[in-house]
Parts: sequence; C-alpha cells; structure tokens
Amino acid sequence: MYRTLSLIALLAAIAAPRLNAQHLNWDLHEVAWLMSPQADGESIDMEMSLNPLLDRDRVVVRIPVWRPGSYRYANYQDRIKDLRAVDQDGKERTILELEPRAWEIDTDGATALKVMYTLPATNEADKGRTPAVHLRSPMTFLYTEDTKHLSHTLRVDLPSGWDFASGHRVDAFEKDLFRSPDYDVFVDCPIALGELERHSFISHGTEIEWVLFGRLPTDAEFSREEWTRKLKGISEVGYNIFGSYPFEKYTYLFLLNGIGGVSGLEHLNSTSIIVNHRGVKNGSYIEPLESVTAHEFFHLWNVKRIRPKQLGPFDYTQDVRSTDLWWMEGITSYYNDIMLQRAGLREEGWFWSSQSRNFLSVRNSPGYGTNSPERASWNIWNPDPAKSISYYDQGQTLGLLLDIKIRAHTKNRRSLDDVLSFLSRWVDYPGPGYSEDDLQRAIYAVTGWDCERFFDHHIEGLIDPPFAEILPLAGLNVTWIEADDPYVGIVFGEEDMELAIREGTPAGEAGLQTGDRLLQMGGERVRNLDEVRAALTKVVPGDALEVRVRRGGSMKNFTINVAERGRLSFRISENLDATPEQITIREGLLTGLPESI
Repeated sequence: MYRTLSLIALLAAIAAPRLNAQHLNWDLHEVAWLMSPQADGESIDMEMSLNPLLDRDRVVVRIPVWRPGSYRYANYQDRIKDLRAVDQDGKERTILELEPRAWEIDTDGATALKVMYTLPATNEADKGRTPAVHLRSPMTFLYTEDTKHLSHTLRVDLPSGWDFASGHRVDAFEKDLFRSPDYDVFVDCPIALGELERHSFISHGTEIEWVLFGRLPTDAEFSREEWTRKLKGISEVGYNIFGSYPFEKYTYLFLLNGIGGVSGLEHLNSTSIIVNHRGVKNGSYIEPLESVTAHEFFHLWNVKRIRPKQLGPFDYTQDVRSTDLWWMEGITSYYNDIMLQRAGLREEGWFWSSQSRNFLSVRNSPGYGTNSPERASWNIWNPDPAKSISYYDQGQTLGLLLDIKIRAHTKNRRSLDDVLSFLSRWVDYPGPGYSEDDLQRAIYAVTGWDCERFFDHHIEGLIDPPFAEILPLAGLNVTWIEADDPYVGIVFGEEDMELAIREGTPAGEAGLQTGDRLLQMGGERVRNLDEVRAALTKVVPGDALEVRVRRGGSMKNFTINVAERGRLSFRISENLDATPEQITIREGLLTGLPESI
C-alpha cells in the first residue's frame, strides 16, 4: 500500500509541471505587429497583438536594454509614449510599471490583447520632400520572454507616397505581410520608411538591393552606377572567401543625414549605414563609406554566423560580455581592408600603409601594455578612459599576423580565409555559438598550426605583437622606432641610398641635402637599410654622429647632432629583396590566392 501511494504521488508530481506549462504551448502561436507612420514623419503608432490567450492573469512586456552590435546600455523606454492595452472587447487593461523597461498588463479573463504605444520619429529628408525615417528595431518593438521564440509578423500601414525597405521577408502566402521565425530575427532588421531610392544588382544568382534615403545627392555628386559597381565588388570578395551567400536577398540601407562621420551596424541579411550627406556630396566621405560598408557586409559571416555562445540567442535584459570582440570586430576590420584591396578600390601600397596606421593607433593608446585584446573585449561594458584601447584596432593587427603565420606554416596552401570559411560551416547557426578556445581549435584543424602560444602571449597576454618574427615571412620590412629613440632625420628617396632631407631635422641642420648618397655612418660603410638601422643602434640622443656622403662627383663629411625622437615611428613596407616564396605569401594575402577551401 505504501509503495502504491508513493507511485501515484510520483506520477502526479511529474504530470503537474507538464500540465502547468502546457497552456503556454497551446495558446499563443505568433506575435502580430501593425506599424502606422504618421504622414508628417514625426511619430509612429505601434500595435502588438497577442491572440489567443489562455488562462493568463498577466502579461509582462519589455523593451531591450541594449541592441546587438552596440555593447552598451540604452534607454529605449524613454521613447515609448501613451502605452496602453485593450482586450478582445476593447476594454482597457491595467498596466503596472515593474521597472523602467518592463510593464505588467492585467489579462485576467482576457482571450486576446492589443498593446499600443507611440514612438517619436525623426524626419531625415530635406524640407519640403516626402519624409524619410530610419528605425532600429530593438528600440522599436516590445517583447515578452515566453514569446521570443514564436513567429513574428509585421504589417505596415504607409501614408500615401511612402515606401518601405528592410531585411524583413515577405510571407509565403500574403504579399503585404512580413514574417520572421522569432523575435531575434524580427528585430535584426533595421527599417527605412518614406521616400526611398532603390537600386539592385545580381551577384552569383542572388539579388542584393541597396537603398538611399534622407538628404539625397544628385547623380553628378554621387554616381549610382559607380556605387553599384563598388558594392558588387565588395560583396563578391565576401562570396569568394566563403563560397556562398548566407541569404536569399540582402539589403544595404544608406541614410544620408547630418551625422558627423560614418556609422554602421551589422544585421542578419541587411545593414544600416549612416553617413554625413555633405561628405558624400563633396566626395570627402566616400572612402570611409566604402570601408564601413565592407566592414558591415563581412559581419554577415563573422558575428552574425560565427559568434561565441554569449552573442546568440540573445539576452536583452543585461550586459552580454565576451572576451572575443577582438575577433568579432577586429578580424572584421582586417577584412574590410582586405575586401577593399581585393575589390580593386585601393591603390597599390595602400594596404600596408593602412596596417601601419592601425598599429600606431594601438601603440599610442593609453591601454597599450595594460589592456590585452581579451580584456579590452570584456571591459567594453564599463570602459576605463585611463586604460582605453580599441579591440577593433588590436584585432586588426592580430588578423594580419595570424594570416601571414598561417600562410607561412602551410606554404601558402591555407590562410585566415580558410579558417573563417571553416568556422562559418562549423558554427551551427541559428543554434548556440562556439565555445571557449574553439577559435584555436579551428585554426589547428584547418592549418595544423598550434597557435596556443600566440594566443597566450598576444591575445590573453600583453607581449608586443611579433612583427619582426612574422612580417618577413611575407617579404615585409618593419620599422618600429620608439618615441625616445635616437633621431637623425635621415629619409631615403626612390634611388638606392639617396637621401631626402627635410629642413629643421638634425640631418638638415648638419648640412646634408636631398640627393646626397649615404656611404658611411659612424665610420662604417652602409649599403642598405638594415646596415643603417644597425649603425643607429650604436648611438643615443646627444651623440655626435659622423656621416659620409657622395654629392655630385665628390665625397663630403658631416656631423649630425643626434636628437631624441618626439613620437613613435612604425611602418610596414615591402622588401624588394624578398624571396619568391615570401612574395607568393604577400601577393596571396592581397589577391585571395589560393582560393579558400
């Protein structure tokens, strides 16, 4: 008898939670949205429908505390005006604010619920034209915790003359309905409303659309045909790296307004990029716009598909930290330069100058030597200005070194391209992202190189990047001179050992002239840059350095008073004496050869 009663109690205990949870599975099957912009472009009426409801005495709606890709808190609740809710009979329901970003709605006895509110909007169009409005979805759409996994639909009631563009996909059966599989995908689509200028092209059988809105330039100021050509070039470099596009259709949204520069944010099958309209019209912001565009497009794979577990599925209620933002953003920064170079949008030599400028930014940061790439990634939610350093810039430098090291280790048969291509297939999107140390495992799996020491030293640790060890593998020279190192002001021209002297430098003050050919330093013959660098290691600021040059048909001797360098000097340049193997690695990096696996 005792055993029988225990079994009944056990069965009841098992059944109770299943029955309790069952109503959550059998009432709501989707969340329906209606968006109604006002014709003046200054506000938008929002309506969220939850139907049917079953035995729910309350519903808690929330607004995200952050938006993916931003890594900082936001006060989106301040935008929500006139929040109210009605049931199936149109009866107003009581709303209780639980905290600034969450509201409890009384649904006792309700079988359906409509939640309504108004959002302010900014008209980005020129005065007198049809409005143009840009919406970031995490700051636009509410959610409930137990409906995030459900299908979300969207209808848009547009004023006359308005258009709508977004990464949202049209429902299979209703052309005026947009459908997303869950809330994460639903809010991963920025929206453009109003007067829109639409363009598109086909790449590898796939449509890619680009939309221009806001304060529009003329075609003479900004050629649409030329921009289409550039976008296609950038897009197809990404295709060549990964071997396919991870979308049915892609949408670039370009908003031109009064922003002081260029800003972009990545999304699953679209991007939203904002740029200063004057900079586009006068051409000064075209190159920065190209760079941001390439960066956001590469995020299609690296961040949106290749991501750590913390970055998907999302928790919108708190900070979401990762030690891998140096990879997410920094490797992407490296590839936005790669894409521009391979797409033919930059001149020869530009790539090395860009990498040099990037490391100078890293080296001159307050956090250099105290804030590792992993630590800089983790601390982005509570940054310390005294230790600030950009994980974008740190990761870009590491991307260059990793790419060259991988190519050298595999005799240029594998590259960082291959690692990323492998990761895009290995990480099981839309499931959870990769685990700790999986980046190292992926590099080893693709290349056979055990990169644990590299990660320990330069990513988790604070040891200087190994330029002198790695760059020569690709036929590259590196000049790294600290700010307090000796300075003589000698610069070389195009001819072998021919000087290019600027006024006001120690060499200029000593009497050296442009066109002199350097023969000796400190009494020793110098025939190349390496021997010049070796001679300079033997002097300190305050020394008198004897030099000998050929000027015309005669030899002349001068004494340079060695000064102290006022700033760091760092430059990557091609070694003209590189071996064929080194040149193959260098050129492969710039051209994408060999093709990725």
